[in-house]
Amino acid sequence: MNSRKLFFSRLIKNWRYQWNVFRSIADWTVIIYILVPAVIFCGIIYRSWWIELPVWIHNIPFIIPFFFLSFLAWIGHIRTYLVEADKVFLVKQLNLVWRLKILSYCNSLLWQILVMGTGFLCLLPFLLHYYLLSWQEILVLFVYFNALQSCFLLLKYHIRKIASIFQKSFIMFFLFLICIWSSQWIYRIVANQYYVPVYVISGILLILSIFFSLKALRKIGSLDLHIEMEQERKTSMVQFIYLAAPEIEKPVIMNRKKPRTFKNSKRIFKKRTPSNGFIELFIKIILRNSSYLYGYFMLINSTTWAMIIVPPLWIKIIIFIGFSIMMYGWLISLWNKVCQYHPLMKKYMESDDFFSARKKGVMVMIALALGIVFFFNYVAWYVMKMVGV
Repeated sequence: MNSRKLFFSRLIKNWRYQWNVFRSIADWTVIIYILVPAVIFCGIIYRSWWIELPVWIHNIPFIIPFFFLSFLAWIGHIRTYLVEADKVFLVKQLNLVWRLKILSYCNSLLWQILVMGTGFLCLLPFLLHYYLLSWQEILVLFVYFNALQSCFLLLKYHIRKIASIFQKSFIMFFLFLICIWSSQWIYRIVANQYYVPVYVISGILLILSIFFSLKALRKIGSLDLHIEMEQERKTSMVQFIYLAAPEIEKPVIMNRKKPRTFKNSKRIFKKRTPSNGFIELFIKIILRNSSYLYGYFMLINSTTWAMIIVPPLWIKIIIFIGFSIMMYGWLISLWNKVCQYHPLMKKYMESDDFFSARKKGVMVMIALALGIVFFFNYVAWYVMKMVGV
C-alpha cells in the first residue's frame, strides 16, 4: 500500500468514526426536528443580512469581527493519522510514514483554509455593506489570516509538548495578544491600500510555517507524540460529549507532583468542628479537580448568556429560578458523589454533622453562583445602556 491509499483509507475511517459518534447523540428525530430547522433558519437569517443589515450591527466596531477571525485562525491542530500499530508494522517503512505525515499536514492546512473561508463567508455581508471593505481588501485579509493560522498550527504543536498547564495558558494567552496586535497593524496597512507588503509578509510567514512544521514532523523520535496527538484529535468529539454529560465521571490526570491549590494543606477554618471539616475537605477536592469546576462555571456561563440574550423580564426571572433549582440539585449530587468516593467522608455519611455541612456548603456555593450571574447581567445591562442598545 502506498502513502496516498493509506492516507485516504484512514481519512475515510476517521470520517466514519466521527459520523458514528455524532449519530450516537443525534438520531433521526433530532436531525429532522432540530438540526434541519436550525439550518433552514440560519440560511434565512443569512439571506436577510444581504437584503437588509440588522440593527445590532451598527453598535459593533470592526475590532469584533477582527477578533472573531483571529479566533478562527487560532483553532485547529495538526493531524498525522498515525495509529498505535504503526510503531510495529510501519517502523521500518520510514518513507511511507513520512509521506503519510506530509499528506496529513496538507489536509490539516486545507481544512483550516476551509474553516477560515466559512468565517469570511459568514461575515461577508457586513464586510461589504457596513464596514465598506473592497474585494481586494477582503482577499488580502483572507490570505493573511490563512498564513497566520499556519503559523499557529506550528506554535500549538510545540506548546503541546509543555507539561505545565500554567505555562501553556500563559504562552497561549501571550501569543493570542500578539496576534491581535499584529492583525490590527496589518489592517492599518491594508486600509492605506498597501497590499503588496501584506502579501509578502503572508507569503514569508506561510513558507516558514510549512517548512518548520514539516521539519518537526520528520523527527523519528516524536512518533509517540504524533500518535498521542492524533488520538486526542480523533476523540475530541467524544471528550466534548463527556464534558457535557454531568452523570459521567471524568477523572483528571495530574502531571504535576504537588497540587497548585492548597499544596501545603493548611486549615481554612479556625474553628475546628465536624461540620467545618466536611466543608473544608469538600472545597479542597472541588478546587483540585478541574472537571468539577468546569461543570460549575459552565452552568453559570450558560445561564448568564441566556439571561442576557432573552429580552423579556419575566423569562429572565423564570430562567433565574430554574437555574437556582438546577444548581441546587447538581451541587447535592456532586457532594454525594465526592463523599461516596472519599475514604474519610464515606465513613460519616449518616451523621448529623454531614447533613448540616452539606446544607451549608451547598447554600454558600448557590449564593456565589447566583451572585456571579446577577453581577454579569448587571454589567451587560449597563454596557448595553451605555451604547444605546
